[in-house]
Amino acid sequence: MSVKKIKIIIISFIGKWIIQILFYLNKIVINGEEHLLKLINSGRPIMVCVWHGRLLFPSWYIRLKTTNIHAIASRHTDAEIMARILNKWGYGLIRGSTRKGGKAVVQKMVEVFKNSGIVAVTNDGPKGPPRIAKAGSTGLALKYNVQIITITGSATKYWQMKSWDRFMLPKPFGKIQLIVSPPLDITEELKKPKEEVQLLSDFMNHYQDEADRLTGKIN
Repeated sequence: MSVKKIKIIIISFIGKWIIQILFYLNKIVINGEEHLLKLINSGRPIMVCVWHGRLLFPSWYIRLKTTNIHAIASRHTDAEIMARILNKWGYGLIRGSTRKGGKAVVQKMVEVFKNSGIVAVTNDGPKGPPRIAKAGSTGLALKYNVQIITITGSATKYWQMKSWDRFMLPKPFGKIQLIVSPPLDITEELKKPKEEVQLLSDFMNHYQDEADRLTGKIN
């Protein structure tokens, strides 16, 4: 086993416990949970769209409500650490991205959807630009009758990384606001990728801005 792999294993093990402790040491308010529970109880497949910079909030939360959950994780080193944490939390992993191994990723997503599962997608990953969704999600949702929601969060006390996504890590002894959106209303296929990008980005940013407003965060 290489030194690099050993480091990843150690960091992911420690990281998992640090994250869980940080969430435990915050007061957590969940807004809109009924939307997720209603969809789970209906047996409809769900795509949870999240921003890369707020990945921790939905990742920590969804696993508490269902075990039928998968997440897309690319294969670069940074993603490997988070992938291992997600796997320890009970997530199935779909390895790859829309740019690398895209066809295989979509095929695996379809398998999960056909079993009424949930797939979490970082729509601005793996490398941005931040808070701008990539095309493809709404077309897939329409084709396979999948419900799209977004789950996001914000914290009153936090560290914010100087990475492209401005990754947020909550500090202890604050308040975390989690938001679960109602399903995105998609009535017909959007013919132009630009239209889909705008629709999904606006939808996700609306709830992200609301989470930030609830915690008093100023962008």
